[in-house]
Amino acid sequence: MKEFIMLNVFICTTISDLKEYKIQNPVIVAGWIAGICLNFISNGLYGALNAVFCIVSTIIIGLPLFLIGGIGAGDIKLMSVIGGAYGLVFLGKVSILLLLIAGTVSLVKLIKKRALISRVKAFIYYLLQLNNENDKYYDTKKDGYEFTICLAPVMAAAYFITLLL
Repeated sequence: MKEFIMLNVFICTTISDLKEYKIQNPVIVAGWIAGICLNFISNGLYGALNAVFCIVSTIIIGLPLFLIGGIGAGDIKLMSVIGGAYGLVFLGKVSILLLLIAGTVSLVKLIKKRALISRVKAFIYYLLQLNNENDKYYDTKKDGYEFTICLAPVMAAAYFITLLL
């Protein structure tokens, strides 16, 4: 049942991420509710509370990445849906695979667009300017969407690969 729910969550989030570069909150909330309910059914109150703990923990852990502009809020919330449904250990496995796949996709995209060196320079400049709290590494208002990686489809791939392995 979890897999069916996650399939639907990933279909909806992938479509909105690819079209609008945003993940819609109603889909996230439905995923949270489903994860909490399924864990309640299988493990009672402990399961439901554990699901809530995993959701909140994922958001707290992902918050610094959002604040620097390294990942979108919707992507963190989507990860929290996985954590809420399956727990932090499974989410950790998905996250490692997500980093590998997203890094590969990003590297290929930068090489194809001949922008690898300029983006590495921008990243180094960002690291050297850490004293400016208002500065984000990647600001879509300034940088546009040219080098943005939509993580929902990548996360879906990482989820299903992890599930199969």
